[in-house]
Amino acid sequence: MDILLYNYPLSPCGEKVRFALAEKGLAYEVCNVDLGSKENLTPKFLAMSPKGYVPVLVVDGAAYIESTIINELIDEISPLKPLKPSAFGDRARMRLWTKLVDEVLHPAWPGIAWPILVRPAWQAKPQGAVEDMLARLLDPARRERQRRMYLEGVDAPGAVESVAIFSDVCDQMDACLRASPWLAGDAYSLADIALLPYCFAIDAFGMRALFENRRPALADWYRRCDARPAYGGGIRSMFDTARLNEVERLGREAWVNIARRLRT
Repeated sequence: MDILLYNYPLSPCGEKVRFALAEKGLAYEVCNVDLGSKENLTPKFLAMSPKGYVPVLVVDGAAYIESTIINELIDEISPLKPLKPSAFGDRARMRLWTKLVDEVLHPAWPGIAWPILVRPAWQAKPQGAVEDMLARLLDPARRERQRRMYLEGVDAPGAVESVAIFSDVCDQMDACLRASPWLAGDAYSLADIALLPYCFAIDAFGMRALFENRRPALADWYRRCDARPAYGGGIRSMFDTARLNEVERLGREAWVNIARRLRT
């Protein structure tokens, strides 16, 4: 089976697919797509993903989109080490978590991640190049949101609101994990994989206090996820060290401003 993953490093949607592939022990190749320079809006990429979203998983020449659907596909094409609970009630819980990610957490995510991961590269470009990239965005609302985040960073509308949404999800996770070892019951599942990339990215941004302080069950869950053998002795080992160091520096700088605004 030939598997190719089109991804943007530290994109939670792409990373949750990587985590599922790792849990299954499936070999795959990665083609990184630079969202900052809008490689995701080229005709070749749009032919696979009409909205220009990563990830795209290509299995034996067939392209699949939407990370939640991709992860269920991965679980089905490799039935060993199932990532869906065996009990129907736990499977329903699993899908409630993945639905929460798709409908609540991920739509808010750009308010945290975009100013840290993309904005610095845009600031290094000529204004004309930035306007050209903005003009290529298919969704006018998305175009305006990125323009505001480019101009204002974490001071743009939505940044602090995004942190508040993430914090609320952390509260829900902590409450659940006080009652069961994993989000959908007694076994690690696609529910845990769906939330893990967001917690890892926050950790990589140097903002771990967002999910660790006052949430001991969640903090314990994160440590147990990080220690899973599938991730090679730690999730950070799956990423370029220099890039993580740079991201942490930018994240800590952003956190100073976010924390200040959360207190006001």
